[in-house]
Amino acid sequence: MKMIKGIRLHNQTADGYNAVSINTGVLHHAGQEKQAVNYEGLSFVPDFEEGAFLPKRNWRPLDSTELNILKPVGKHTIGKTICLGDIPDDLRSLFEQLHLDQCRSREDVFAKFRDNPELTTAINTLTDQFLQSKSNGYPYKFHYLGTNLPDLEVTACDTTVMPTGYKEQDKKYMGIHNDGTEYVSPYQLHKLGNRLTINLGAEPRSFLFLNLTMVQALNKLKQVMDVDKHKIDIINISEYFFKYFPDYPVVKITQHPYQYYIAPTDNCFHDGSTLGMKSLDIILVYFGMFSCRM
Repeated sequence: MKMIKGIRLHNQTADGYNAVSINTGVLHHAGQEKQAVNYEGLSFVPDFEEGAFLPKRNWRPLDSTELNILKPVGKHTIGKTICLGDIPDDLRSLFEQLHLDQCRSREDVFAKFRDNPELTTAINTLTDQFLQSKSNGYPYKFHYLGTNLPDLEVTACDTTVMPTGYKEQDKKYMGIHNDGTEYVSPYQLHKLGNRLTINLGAEPRSFLFLNLTMVQALNKLKQVMDVDKHKIDIINISEYFFKYFPDYPVVKITQHPYQYYIAPTDNCFHDGSTLGMKSLDIILVYFGMFSCRM
């Protein structure tokens, strides 16, 4: 299936669009050969939610037509633009002084910040200045400092439904999905803002997305089913979309250490991936109304 014009990608890194690849869609997780995780004494095959879909692994570079579809034109609309960039050098230097590359667990990461209070204060100050430069004067909020194991096809998991004391191998991953930070009509999702995620790990990670807004996904579903009868909403839209359009291509962005991406994760199908990594994935996430301007 061919990509259509939708969400645009604005890449401000030196790699440009060489950091971007594309595939031919998704597979239900039952049809995908699972990649085992082997890390720090753990060895298991990840489990997935019943309706989880995973990206096909036939990645290739963008062709000229796909590149033109993804490149931004005109004004960068917050709800319809994804961007990739580098954090400021002075902020990167402070993060590097924490030596997060030595961390082997989530607890190690928090200990690095806790054991270096002056450095953490300086990081918070420069991070706030950086976020202010991207926030268009709107408020923003800290979402989480998180970790993921290496070699995960996808990283999102609803840990709020997990029992106390759960282990990494107990998680069930969601697959390519759209967020639901607020339950609103799909027609309102472009107004909810976006997410800014910084890679603090030692290796490149991936951000996966479909370049369709939720309204575009809904309109495609209208071509094949009665969306009112099936009560399509932001909770079930991914299940129905991938049932009828599994061959819509997924775009993959390589996000190097100390790079950030900004994405309207309520308004697009997406996920993170650590496939191919060997070390701990560490990310810092904020929600706001962030822009892609330099």
